[in-house]
Amino acid sequence: MNKARALVIKARDAKATLAEKHEAFCELVRMFQDMAYACGYAVLGDYCLAEDAAQDAFISAWQKLGQLRQPEAFPGWFRRIVLTECNRRLRGQELQTTSLEGLDLRAANPDPQAAFEQDELTRAAFAAIKKLSLNERIVVLLFYVNEHSQKDISAFLNVPLTTVAKRLYSARTRLRVMMDGFKNDLSTHLPSRDASFAEKVKAGIYDEYTGQYRFELRPELLITITREGDHLISEAGGQRNELFARDTARSELLTAEFDGRGEFVRNKQGRISHLIYYEFGNEMGIAKKIC
Repeated sequence: MNKARALVIKARDAKATLAEKHEAFCELVRMFQDMAYACGYAVLGDYCLAEDAAQDAFISAWQKLGQLRQPEAFPGWFRRIVLTECNRRLRGQELQTTSLEGLDLRAANPDPQAAFEQDELTRAAFAAIKKLSLNERIVVLLFYVNEHSQKDISAFLNVPLTTVAKRLYSARTRLRVMMDGFKNDLSTHLPSRDASFAEKVKAGIYDEYTGQYRFELRPELLITITREGDHLISEAGGQRNELFARDTARSELLTAEFDGRGEFVRNKQGRISHLIYYEFGNEMGIAKKIC
């Protein structure tokens, strides 16, 4: 986890450029995406909900990264954010799931007998996993399905290695052979299977800049920032400009057409609250984010 500590330090380094911060955090996403997903699945029991919760957890972690006191504590700190996102989805709503219980595995397998056997094995494994405690479910999914080391799991769960080993031993006696079939099925849904999960998180990070900003001294003047694919676009006073992060920028987005730049200000919760706009080095005004 020393690499994670270095990435956290880089992602919130006041001397680092905005692009460097984003890249460091996106590397953290790639490191922890499967752990976040497995943790989410252990709580929610649904592939889609687990992925959504993991993505939202990463975006929340980006916004609150300045609140993390010790960079080496990132794994356990981030795990709590994942659980918060999961609990938010559980509170006051009846889950409409596409969990293992509702999957038709025969559609993906041309052999009806093999599909039936895989279906039964998967259902049996899922039923067994649901009988485990939440802590045991998380350890099982991280160790058997994601194949993380006990040391990494210990850091993520913020518990001693002996506790991880004890939970694994307790769960192992009730799962045994079932885990192989379940592992193969769940592995096909892991975020690391392709780059789309990390790209969605990256897009979500840039989405925090989008919205409307109203100038305090000229309330009739609005700046609207939208995202079009991988590009951020600003519109104000009939002008439309593409924004980008220059290598030397730290908390800024710049216009591609002329010497204009916006410096973003965050509130205590880590969310963007204001935009200070400059042209040719001169401050032109401060705008409050209104939506």
